[in-house]
Parts: sequence; C-alpha cells; structure tokens
Amino acid sequence: MDADALQRAWVAQAQADAERGVLECRMCRAHAPLDEALALWRNGILVFAVCDRCTGASDVLIRRTDAGLEIRGRARMPMIVRGGP
Repeated sequence: MDADALQRAWVAQAQADAERGVLECRMCRAHAPLDEALALWRNGILVFAVCDRCTGASDVLIRRTDAGLEIRGRARMPMIVRGGP
C-alpha cells in the first residue's frame, strides 16, 4: 500500500469511528472519546486527530500550504507507549 492509499484508508476508518464517538490518535494510535481529542475537520471530513495525552506531551503545528495541510509534531519529552503481550 502506498502513502495515499494508507491515508484514504485512515480517513475512511476515522469517519466510521467518529460516527461512534471515538477517534484514533495519529501519534500513539490509542482510541479516545471525541471530547478527549483534538480533531481537525475540513468540509465535514476528519483530516487529523490527536489525543489529549499526546497534545500535552507534544507541540503540534498545523498550517495550510499550497498542496493542502502540513501537520508536524515535536515531542516535548520522551513518550513511552505501554502495551504489548
């Protein structure tokens, strides 16, 4: 799958999740309720979502460019994502 196909798949899944009231964080991949996440919508379509935990630990820059939107994140501190077997 190329990057465009992955983006389209994420958007489709994100729309379905949002209709159920949850979002998947683009940084840590955790699922969070809509009221515990920063979400960017454009023309009724979810473009980007990041959970409150990640926004608290990172600086997120969103800006418009000629090609669309540029989204960058920079961690303020080391991020440890727990999980696994």
